[in-house]
Amino acid sequence: MILLLDSLIDLVASKMVALVERGAPRDFRDIHQVCHEKLTTPVQCWQWWEQRQRLSGSDTDRYRARLAIETHLARIEQHRPLDSIDDPEQRGTAQHVRQWFQTEFLNALSN
Repeated sequence: MILLLDSLIDLVASKMVALVERGAPRDFRDIHQVCHEKLTTPVQCWQWWEQRQRLSGSDTDRYRARLAIETHLARIEQHRPLDSIDDPEQRGTAQHVRQWFQTEFLNALSN
């Protein structure tokens, strides 16, 4: 029996599509984690997203993608404000991930 697995690039590209289109909290955590573990970089994430979008004939508008992520982040913040997170460790992690996306990850779009 042969088991075929997606490559890291395929997995990250798929997660990037989910991040832009759906923007679920787990999408943010997953992308942050692969970058935090130095398996990829924010710039590579955007390159792989763009390649995936091009191959599927989908929109590669980076401005639209940025706006989608900012909107998803705002929705998450509205649904679960930091001050509503009782556990200090979880609150700190949430704050770090949100800040990382607003600065490092979205700034990588200009590269």
